[in-house]
Amino acid sequence: MIDRAMKVTIIVITKDRPRSVKNLINSILKARLAFLSLVLINDSNDENFLQTKHFLQLHSIPFIQVSSHQARKLVEKTLAKANLTSNGERFIKDCTGLNSPFSSYLDKFFKRDGSKSTKESNCLQFAPYSPARNLGIYCAVRFFNPDIIFFLDDDCLILEPEKLENQLRLMAMQLNGKKIVAVSGIYKEIMTFKQKDENQIVYKMVRILRGMDTFLRKTLMVEEKRFKIMPPHMLGGALILSKKVFRILPFDPYVARGEDHAYALDLKSFLDRNEIAVRDNCFMVGHCREVSKTKTNINVLRDIFRFIYVHVKTGCSFIAFLTLRWLLAVLLQLFLNPSEYNQFKNELRALLFFAPKFAKDSAHKFRQNITAWKIFLNQLKT
Repeated sequence: MIDRAMKVTIIVITKDRPRSVKNLINSILKARLAFLSLVLINDSNDENFLQTKHFLQLHSIPFIQVSSHQARKLVEKTLAKANLTSNGERFIKDCTGLNSPFSSYLDKFFKRDGSKSTKESNCLQFAPYSPARNLGIYCAVRFFNPDIIFFLDDDCLILEPEKLENQLRLMAMQLNGKKIVAVSGIYKEIMTFKQKDENQIVYKMVRILRGMDTFLRKTLMVEEKRFKIMPPHMLGGALILSKKVFRILPFDPYVARGEDHAYALDLKSFLDRNEIAVRDNCFMVGHCREVSKTKTNINVLRDIFRFIYVHVKTGCSFIAFLTLRWLLAVLLQLFLNPSEYNQFKNELRALLFFAPKFAKDSAHKFRQNITAWKIFLNQLKT
């Protein structure tokens, strides 16, 4: 059995999906674990925010529900007490969304109304994932001081609640003589909506050129053996972290998308020799995924920034093959759909100019300032 003195906080990030949150929480409650608490970073409108709050109040699980804006106000108070260098303070602001490292680049893509609030909102919408997860960690430490943090996405479900305690128990075990300090699961996709694609051939050609399907198959390949040691990709919607990990390693704020993949790469660099992260192929989380026929325009730009940044950060600065594939995909779509010229122009500018410059300017910042995260969290009561 897991040590009942250990405290586990579940972190969920959501926006305007109260029904999904209710389904997720109900699946968690079926596990009947008395040592759980919940942090909900909820950026819903007022009606959905209150609806979720009233639902949580009906149950016994301790919880804190805050919006990202409310959480960042708390961060500012903690940051004022932290003895950080100017670079360290800037890094914490990047990590928690008080600043956006993408702001100067987005100005080149989108027209602004000139107001500061609109600019900040658009920047955070471009790269919302890492800051939201880091705010979840901050709130968990501030309000519950957990030993274990368990990230679940709001479109997920615990499929086998009776086995949840076994997954948490892995954090107290050793594998091959090394202590397990991070555990990821895998998704069982539950399709809830599928839009008919009017041009399947072009759509498939573009997906092949971008290489996203190949990348996901390669990094999330399920093997016959139960554990994948130090996997190249850990799912943020099924991710369990020990105190040793989440107190020293935030999610990289310079990743526009795919923050869970970036986190797995960072774990390889920051864990001690006697510590490991694992993916448990028996840890299955339901993923209620909605599938549309194409990526949204902003997601394509996010992916360009994401892959070029990760390549540069990991030392693979020459990415001609990646650039060539995406270039062909953009040119194909431009030829077939010239009415979307502005979008494809932005993709080309991102691919050839802005994303490489951003990666060059930002790739060193995460490693150089990582100690600021530990100092920052240490300001909270323990």
